[in-house]
Amino acid sequence: MQDPNPAAPGEDGEPLLAADQSTNNTNEMDQLVLQITQHLLAPKEPVQASRDHANTIHEANKDGVKAYAKIAAQDWTYYITKLVVNIGRASEPAQADGRLDDDDDDDFVHIDLGPSKMVSRQHALIYFNSKEEKWFLEVKGRNGVKIDDALLRQGHQRALVSGEVLEIAGSEMMFVLPSEITPLNIQAAYYRRAGLSAPDAPPPSQSQAATSSPSADGPSLLLGGTLSKPQPIAPAPPDYKRPGTPPSTKRRAAPGSGRTPQHGKPLLMSKGEVDLSSDESRHIKPQYSYAQMISQAIMQAPDEKLNLNGIYNFIMQNYAYYRHQQPAGWQVR
Repeated sequence: MQDPNPAAPGEDGEPLLAADQSTNNTNEMDQLVLQITQHLLAPKEPVQASRDHANTIHEANKDGVKAYAKIAAQDWTYYITKLVVNIGRASEPAQADGRLDDDDDDDFVHIDLGPSKMVSRQHALIYFNSKEEKWFLEVKGRNGVKIDDALLRQGHQRALVSGEVLEIAGSEMMFVLPSEITPLNIQAAYYRRAGLSAPDAPPPSQSQAATSSPSADGPSLLLGGTLSKPQPIAPAPPDYKRPGTPPSTKRRAAPGSGRTPQHGKPLLMSKGEVDLSSDESRHIKPQYSYAQMISQAIMQAPDEKLNLNGIYNFIMQNYAYYRHQQPAGWQVR
């Protein structure tokens, strides 16, 4: 089910400050994505997205595009600047009346894969779940969606992984997150299509092996598309917190403060109580992931709703490291 309170983007379109990205890593990732997406499948009759989001349009933008993620196909790319994206077949092309987006219409089709009738009007939904801190795909169309060639049926949903290839009615497209957020996880078959050698996967550590295999330790997908909650093997200590867990902004006081933090108050690290919002801490990179910082911003906002500009300002205000970085995002070349 879609997150009931996704953060809606601001009308001013201010992009999120992406996590600090290495230029070399970003260039290498972009090159790999380009090489592989050029060999993705596309219908004989061009889809509307090829016109609405053609790569040639983005190439003309020398300043690049700032976004949460992107959907890259053979000849088009959609940059995700919202936390909810509809994929389907619009009743009329979006360019017909000069608009490519509509914040006021929940049914607006952002990625139009028409005119094929194999694509439903509302075929799939990509959204960010702030509680799970992941991007999810929910299937609405009767013909389902293939993810890395495995069919996900109507009414089902699951989390997306950067590098996975979605296929709808013969249109293949890759879901890609910034390289600083997570490495690409591309199936070997797509490397072979592009004439490339797939990288050798590193042997999983003992902790990774324990969490990656299906067991009671992790969530499992049920037929209804819902996630079952993991059952603990043994009770955890009262003060136990998983590595990388962001500080609670609702029910737990900030370390050393003795009271619940209010909106705009500095965030402190648990050990040594370093004020990450202070300019003196601009060289300390927060240990929180991209998704965790989004969740922090949304959970601390009134009514747990925050637009894109608000998320950007939250990160800048609370983390001096990002305040002193150049705003960076997807750089299209």
